[in-house]
Amino acid sequence: MTAIFTICSALATAAVVLYGFWRYLPSRNDVWLGFFGYSLVFLLTAALGLSGVLSDFSRVPPPLMFFVAGLLIGAVLIVLSPWGGRVITAVPLRALVGLQGFRILPEILLDLAWREGLAPIQMTWHGRNYDIIAAVTALLLAAVWNRLARPRVWAWVQWVLAFGLLLNIVIIAILSAPVPFRVFMNEPANTFVARFPYIWLPGVHVLTAFVGHGLTLRYLLRKGE
Repeated sequence: MTAIFTICSALATAAVVLYGFWRYLPSRNDVWLGFFGYSLVFLLTAALGLSGVLSDFSRVPPPLMFFVAGLLIGAVLIVLSPWGGRVITAVPLRALVGLQGFRILPEILLDLAWREGLAPIQMTWHGRNYDIIAAVTALLLAAVWNRLARPRVWAWVQWVLAFGLLLNIVIIAILSAPVPFRVFMNEPANTFVARFPYIWLPGVHVLTAFVGHGLTLRYLLRKGE
C-alpha cells in the first residue's frame, strides 16, 4: 500500500507542478524544460534506489547523505537559474504559496509507512512531524488570497512557518537514520527512503518543497505588489 501510494503521490505532485507551468509560463520551451527536468529527477532517483547504493550505511558518511546534499544543491541551482527567474516572473505569488499544499501527500505517505513498520514514529504527525500545518496553511492562504488586505505579508509569514517545518522533518529524518550522529534510537531506523520507490519521498516531494520555497523567496525579495 505504501509503495503504491508513494508512486501515485510523486506522480500527482509532478502533475500539479507541470500543470502550473503549462498554465502560467508563456514559453512552451520553459514548460518542456520543466517536464524534462522532472523526468530526469524521476529516472535518476529511481535508478539510485534500485541500485541499492544508497542503502549502504556502513560507509562514513553514508551515501544517502551525499544524495541529500545533492538535492539541496540542485534545488538552489534551479531556483537561481535563468529558468527560475522566468518562473517567478510569470507565476503569481498566490500559486507559489498554494503549491506547498501538496505536502499533505507525503504526510499521508509517512503515516502509511509508519503503520507498515517502515518509518519511525517521530517522522509522522503522530510524533515530531508537524508539516501538515504547512500544507493546510498554504491551501487556506491561497483560498482566501483575494480577501487579504496585505497578501504579501501573509506570504512571508507562511513562508517562514512552512520552511521551518520543512527543515524540522528533514533534520528528524537524518537523525533517525543509522548514521554516526543518530539521535533517535527507536526502531525502525530511517532506511526505507534509500530504496525505490520510497526514494521519491526525498527525491520528488522534498525537492519540490525546497524548490517551491526557494522560488517563493526569490519572488518576495525581488517583486513588490
